Amino acid sequence: ALSLLLKTQLPAGSELSLYDVAPVVPGVAVDLSHIPTDVKVTGFGKDDLASALVGSDIVLIPAGVPRKPGMDRSDLFNMNAGIVKNLVQGVADNCPNACVGIITNPVNTTVPIAAEV
Repeated sequence: ALSLLLKTQLPAGSELSLYDVAPVVPGVAVDLSHIPTDVKVTGFGKDDLASALVGSDIVLIPAGVPRKPGMDRSDLFNMNAGIVKNLVQGVADNCPNACVGIITNPVNTTVPIAAEV
């Protein structure tokens, strides 16, 4: 849904890079590219984080696993902190001036992890 919103609302000439460890992202990018806007969409898989990030001005991180029944916040943090840290390290290496938005729970503890990178 976020990708669709960005595809339809970004200014003409923008580029939208989608990254996920799941193998479906390139297909999602192809589907979005059929929407008639002047925004170029490219999908990047598990081994292409650097390619997805190079030159980015804005990086949104809606990554991580959702909280499952019986899972407490510390379990959720332990799973998602590593994901956020890895992605933010990629940002630091490939687009250090990008504005980063983290949409990963628990936000109050994943954002400080990002700030340490």
